[in-house]
Amino acid sequence: MPPKVKIQRSGLRQLLNSSMLAAHLLRTAEEIKTVAEATAPTGVGQYKSSFATEARRRMGSAKDRTGAVVINDSPHARFVEYGGQHTPARHILVRAATSTRVP
Repeated sequence: MPPKVKIQRSGLRQLLNSSMLAAHLLRTAEEIKTVAEATAPTGVGQYKSSFATEARRRMGSAKDRTGAVVINDSPHARFVEYGGQHTPARHILVRAATSTRVP
């Protein structure tokens, strides 16, 4: 008979908000940012130079965990990523995130 495991919610919450996890997630976000910058198109204004990473608290559906995000705050980032009426979608962030291996 396999051993039973009982997970304590308080311990799990502590892990999900630990500085160790936050640092790892931020490093992973930096890797994604590096890939996105390397593959970003150069002929679309300030898009390529507008990537940034941010550590965030209160993420997840219950807002109970730490996290990290990669953002691009150029005015036309949405159109580069998802396309527009006359612009094909390039999916730079999606491709960067899916190509980055998490150790």
